[in-house]
Amino acid sequence: MIAWKHLRRTVISERVMILKLAGKDLIVMGAGIAGILAAIAAPRRGLDVLLVERNGSVGDLSTAGLCSPFIRFWLGNESFVSGIFKEVLYGLHRRGGLLRGSFDLEILKMIYLEKLKKAGVVLAFRSIPVKLISAGGFMKQISLLVPSVNLRSK
Repeated sequence: MIAWKHLRRTVISERVMILKLAGKDLIVMGAGIAGILAAIAAPRRGLDVLLVERNGSVGDLSTAGLCSPFIRFWLGNESFVSGIFKEVLYGLHRRGGLLRGSFDLEILKMIYLEKLKKAGVVLAFRSIPVKLISAGGFMKQISLLVPSVNLRSK
């Protein structure tokens, strides 16, 4: 899932390596609903985004924990939802994933991933930040601890 022009890796063991990355305008830590919405919004304002998630999926508690992010957001016929969250709700409804009092978590994950891909967000799953180098208030490089992958074919 990670493809950067400025990528250096240091293999620590058969199972772990450190990736050193540079060249992103914004790093969002965590692919829960707030991180996802921030990561989608930023490219719409011209930023190049890296979304770092320690687990292997998006949504955090809204998908893996089955905690609904859909608190009551309407009163009578009036909705109090706008922006990206409204787009997510519309996608769920369009695909039959918005259920009475609940939602289909797999459809929600698909919508999140599609929106992130369309926004051009780079995803780093199963990654833990271990070092950040900054200068003048700007990030210059981040090192992520990630599982090693043997790319050699058998």
